[in-house]
Amino acid sequence: MSSSTGPPEPLPPDWVVKRTKDDSHFYYYNMATGESTWSKPAPVIDVSAVADLAGAILTAKKPSKKRPKEDEKHKESKRPKKEKKDDGPTPEGKVRVMHILKKHIGSSRPSSWKEKVIKRTIEEAHIELEELRGMILEAGGEMIETFKSLASEESDCSSAKKQGDLGFFEFKKMKRNFSEIAFGLEIGGLSKLVETSSGVHLICRLE
Repeated sequence: MSSSTGPPEPLPPDWVVKRTKDDSHFYYYNMATGESTWSKPAPVIDVSAVADLAGAILTAKKPSKKRPKEDEKHKESKRPKKEKKDDGPTPEGKVRVMHILKKHIGSSRPSSWKEKVIKRTIEEAHIELEELRGMILEAGGEMIETFKSLASEESDCSSAKKQGDLGFFEFKKMKRNFSEIAFGLEIGGLSKLVETSSGVHLICRLE
């Protein structure tokens, strides 16, 4: 057994230091259990205290979810909104055209007075209209009358009942690319093929 004569260190609860009867050595005595030992008892770990400490450390490390300051919110609200794209000036006045429309499976409404369900592809629509355009150009002086006749028979637009005549309209009335071609034609002029969400068009300006 070891019997140190140095000064005792702090002990766990209920443990005290006692001297032997001849006062030459000291030993450790537990007043609660009556246990005695020459070796210093190990300290008792407070598990709950350790858990509380660990929880406090974790909480301190969590990033704070602070709401943005009022002045920051105010700055965000002042950010300029994206402006709408300006497509440039539009021509004034009105034009009168007639057209032949060929719808296809990618059209916004692939159905017409001719076919309840249109199954042609956009490529097929282009081919059919190119053939009609060739026929109209070959008509020479009879081009307008040939266009009207073909529009009545071939166009998928309800305007076929009026020989393809769309009447007078302003630039913004139609799809932009349709209007750009229509307003750019000379009276009696025939366009190249024009694509819109409705389908593929062939346009002839009347007035």
